[in-house]
Amino acid sequence: MKNFVKTHKKQCLIGGIVFLVLFLIIVVWLFVVPLFKNNKYGDRLEGIEDHKISDSVVEDIESDLKENQMVSDVTFHNEGRILNFIITVSGDMKKDDAKALGEVVLEKIKDKDKEYYDIQVLIDSEEESDVYPIIGYKHKTEDAFDYGSEVESGE
Repeated sequence: MKNFVKTHKKQCLIGGIVFLVLFLIIVVWLFVVPLFKNNKYGDRLEGIEDHKISDSVVEDIESDLKENQMVSDVTFHNEGRILNFIITVSGDMKKDDAKALGEVVLEKIKDKDKEYYDIQVLIDSEEESDVYPIIGYKHKTEDAFDYGSEVESGE
């Protein structure tokens, strides 16, 4: 064996390099390439096809919220299993009335979808306010929104 390697040094070196390159290609093919096929959520979005929030539902929520004279704008964004609603209200709206806007959002979403999605409501004001912003969060296992701590003035 030793004599074979000494007499065929160049061929053994080329064979070793080819073997190493083929080994690296196989490792990359088996372990690295499949990672590029996955989305950033992995398998956390399983079943999302069964729980699509339609544009008509979002439009119903927006129109119901805008029926309130104090609401000037509503924005919706879906990020994975989180439904985000940004509601802009006038600065003189009472905090309890603003928190009630979260219930308007929940009324239009089906119960099975409420059990699948987390829902966030950010209520902000058009003007500078000591009350706003208010953030409400409803986990998929909860029945109602939980609102964050009180906003304190930075002065």
